[in-house]
Amino acid sequence: MSIKRFLCTVLSALMILALVPCAALADTVAYELHEAEQMRRWDDVWAALDPVEKAMMDAGANRSEVTMAVYKAALNCPLIDAGSITDVSDNEFSFTTNGMWGGYNYRVRNYDKAPARETVRAEIVTPEVPEGLKNSAGSMNVLLVNPYYGSDSSFTDQYIREAQSIAQTTGGTYTALTGSAATGPAIAQNYTNKGVVIYDSHGNCISSKGTSYLDLTTGTGLTSADYTNGWAYNGGSFYGIDGRYIQNHASGQLSNCLVWMAICEGMKRQGNGTTGTALLAKGAAAVYGYSQSVTFAGDYEYEAIFWNEMKEGAPMNEALQTMKTAYGVPDPYGDAWPIVMSPVDAFPSNPDGEQTVNCDWSLFEPAVLESFTLSDESLDIYEGFTGVIDFEREPFNAGGYELTWSSEDTSIALVSGNSRRATVTGVAEGATRIKCEVTVGGQLFGTAWCTVNVMHTPTLSEAANVPGGTLEFTSATASYPWRVGVVDGELCAMSGNSKVGNSTSTLRLVLDMEAGETLTFKWMASAEEDFDYFRFFVNNSQTAQLTGETDWANYTYTAGTTRTYTFEWRFVKDPYVDGVTDAGYLKEVEYSGAVVMGDVDGDHQVTSVDALLIMRYSLGIVSLSASELRAADLNGDGIVDSVDALIVLRLALN
Repeated sequence: MSIKRFLCTVLSALMILALVPCAALADTVAYELHEAEQMRRWDDVWAALDPVEKAMMDAGANRSEVTMAVYKAALNCPLIDAGSITDVSDNEFSFTTNGMWGGYNYRVRNYDKAPARETVRAEIVTPEVPEGLKNSAGSMNVLLVNPYYGSDSSFTDQYIREAQSIAQTTGGTYTALTGSAATGPAIAQNYTNKGVVIYDSHGNCISSKGTSYLDLTTGTGLTSADYTNGWAYNGGSFYGIDGRYIQNHASGQLSNCLVWMAICEGMKRQGNGTTGTALLAKGAAAVYGYSQSVTFAGDYEYEAIFWNEMKEGAPMNEALQTMKTAYGVPDPYGDAWPIVMSPVDAFPSNPDGEQTVNCDWSLFEPAVLESFTLSDESLDIYEGFTGVIDFEREPFNAGGYELTWSSEDTSIALVSGNSRRATVTGVAEGATRIKCEVTVGGQLFGTAWCTVNVMHTPTLSEAANVPGGTLEFTSATASYPWRVGVVDGELCAMSGNSKVGNSTSTLRLVLDMEAGETLTFKWMASAEEDFDYFRFFVNNSQTAQLTGETDWANYTYTAGTTRTYTFEWRFVKDPYVDGVTDAGYLKEVEYSGAVVMGDVDGDHQVTSVDALLIMRYSLGIVSLSASELRAADLNGDGIVDSVDALIVLRLALN
């Protein structure tokens, strides 16, 4: 009897144990069935909306017309939750289906699929960095997320090169999640143990949901729970995840990383910093993004300046200020304001405005300052122009010091700077000194000086002429007039429509020329090759042109007949703006029939030899021809004497 009871007990236990995996299996099956049903619901929603979009696109409707047609279809779709459609604009709207978040976005669904253009981008620098430096994040590794690279022609290899450059500088690994490989789970898994994370993708914001999304080309791995929580977004042909998805799916704390969101609306006003807040809570050190849709050209230029500074050891706040000083805010070709969130930088009350950033996160862990020098002992600049003095420190990653920059005479030169460099602006002709005072822990560590010589800035005509030349140039004041520029320390004339799409800047010269006389000049272009052009016209007929990034080139025009000639130099821009200077440059224009003031010996240069000839003439030692006398009378008083010799000598010495 006892044996039977024992066997019954054992049998009962086995039956109970057998039921446990059956129950677990039942739960799993139920979940998978529910998940399949939820995903099928998404398929059915987009099966109702996609044909409407296609029909409108095929009919040639514009963005607003297409969006409104899809919106009306959504209103009549029984699968979309009643009253859930919000954020309606001429580009997008959002909605829920069975509590899961999604929406329509014309811009992302119909991104540029035209053939890519070869463009020159902002320069990416990879400096030589001493070995043994530590990354402030505790990880040298870099993660690049670029789902649309290779599918959207607007995306270039700019961020691929940048991410690789950062990894090379830190000595860490470079990981890229591209195209369909950039799934939600893969991104969350790779987020940990990274010092820098870069989003190179599309982005969008659901205002009513109060969050911003990184757009993906695939929804693989995203669940109905992600959609219901709003951590994920279903756009039909694209998908999105926000910072809360990373917060809830990353396997561990983040490595005090810097997240650079090169996407639209990553920090939009209505998003209230949801993504940044979640990433900071998970362990990120700082999160960068834009308040509105950012242009590719503006983002590329911002990025290059910022990361070049970071790779040279600048703290984040100074790198951002250098970036803003170079290109201004908002985005130079749009209305996207750069925003930073960090433990010391809250989401700004006005995202569409200038933000003061306090975060001093740096790519390298700071060391103790041992010594320093200034890059220049003297600096020559023109009135109204600027020059830069670098603070060169040892070791490379030294920190914990403060610099105070000052000018001995602010009526001659002004100075402003940070812990890496100072910018000096010429105010008036003269000389003064710039002082750099270094303190560590409140105690004076050392002082250095730089002498500044501010030179008079000539007129536009003087900048375009050969030294001593008297040709008179004109430029239309209403349509991007030419201005005085400086290239490699030398004055020249520069077109005035840099970064202005669909524009032309024209410089004009009118001369009465004899047949056989010549006009010679040097010119140079910084333009998008085969899209922007620097053109030379003679009597409204194009004679020559430059495009792309060129060096200074010589050009000579010979008059075929005796007549009046109108010469024009036109810099012509197409609608697009890219990471080049977008300018034409002109200098040393010379007319063979003109008298070059100061060039007494006729060698096309004003030198001390000319001054000596004038002095000898004034002493009666040599004689000069009528044309030589005209060139020698610098002050125009009709007398060639030692005063003219002194003026020529000063010209020769610049």
